[in-house]
Amino acid sequence: MSKVMIVGASGQLGHELQRLLNEQNIAFDALTEKELDITDLDAVKAKVTELQPAVLYDCAAYTAVDKAEDEGKTLNWLVNVDGTKNLAQVAAEQGVKLVYVSTDYIFDGTNKGGSVKNLV
Repeated sequence: MSKVMIVGASGQLGHELQRLLNEQNIAFDALTEKELDITDLDAVKAKVTELQPAVLYDCAAYTAVDKAEDEGKTLNWLVNVDGTKNLAQVAAEQGVKLVYVSTDYIFDGTNKGGSVKNLV
């Protein structure tokens, strides 16, 4: 059991985070979308309960920006909204620190009123 859990481990951000944690000799559990479907709340609860991380890095994302508003809209919403909400809810329930990384394309730092807590 490690104190760090990564979801979205097969993506670019997930790979880089694993590399950085390895450099620091920090143990982690890295889960791909095949190992954990973050859109399934029960699966998220079960995996976080099993692994009991102190920190959960959400590196999962639907990244096909050109399709996100068209044919990929449903999947985009499932992963980027519902999946993130599931992770935030379970992390809050189990006292796990959730780290969510975004780009200025989504969160440019100018919104002073919103927070992840609004998702839970």
